[in-house]
Amino acid sequence: MGNHKKGFRNFLFVFAGFVSVFVFFAACVITFLEVYSYRDSREEAANAGAASSGVSSAASAASPSSGGTSAAASTDKNLILVNYSHKLPDNYDPDLITVYEVQINRRAAAAYEKMNAAAAADGISLWISSAYRSSERQSELFQEEIEGYSKSYSSPDEAEAYAEKSVARPGYSEHSTGLALDLNGVRDDFDTTPAFQWLDEHAQDYGFILRYRKDKQEITKIKYEPWHYRYVGVENARMMKEKDLCLEEYLDFLQKKGNVH
Repeated sequence: MGNHKKGFRNFLFVFAGFVSVFVFFAACVITFLEVYSYRDSREEAANAGAASSGVSSAASAASPSSGGTSAAASTDKNLILVNYSHKLPDNYDPDLITVYEVQINRRAAAAYEKMNAAAAADGISLWISSAYRSSERQSELFQEEIEGYSKSYSSPDEAEAYAEKSVARPGYSEHSTGLALDLNGVRDDFDTTPAFQWLDEHAQDYGFILRYRKDKQEITKIKYEPWHYRYVGVENARMMKEKDLCLEEYLDFLQKKGNVH
């Protein structure tokens, strides 16, 4: 009887070991497929977004005589596209001024002043957590994010791929344009606050859009950030809100309409 129990225990140990090994390898396979699926989707989106790249470059050079509409021509600098596949031009001038103890693009700062005053009049408190970032600072943040993920993923490539979903690479961050603002702290639950609800109703009237939306993550390749707002100009922001478009989609929309050449 004792030998029978001993044999049964040995069987359980062997079975448990087999299950542990199976679970470990399954987790490795899932992580591998997830990382490379993400990379493939980025490459596909980059190819599909080639038209957007042309639009953003053309928009930077647009003028009233170029055949574009007044919206595209007069707010061309506000429509610059900087994302996972569109690098900030090396000669880009963010035209910065210092307000609220941060640096912001001059046009975005003037618009934010108006929006902040209107929010305050409605009993809403807004403040800027982060605005312009140099490439050097962005590099520091990106490396910190990689180090954080390296604790969870054994491969450096895996850690880097996941880090890129949260923090853009140096040269590929909107914060380097001076047109992007992080408001009221980097809080995942910011969308449950009165401030977020006010912005959802009024931000477009001051030229700002919620840049990294929950329902546009497959397009932006950045996780949902309810605190991140981008200045694009009033007319563009209102049109994007009305048509439910993110910036990448809006640039494609302008190109298809022939508003940007």
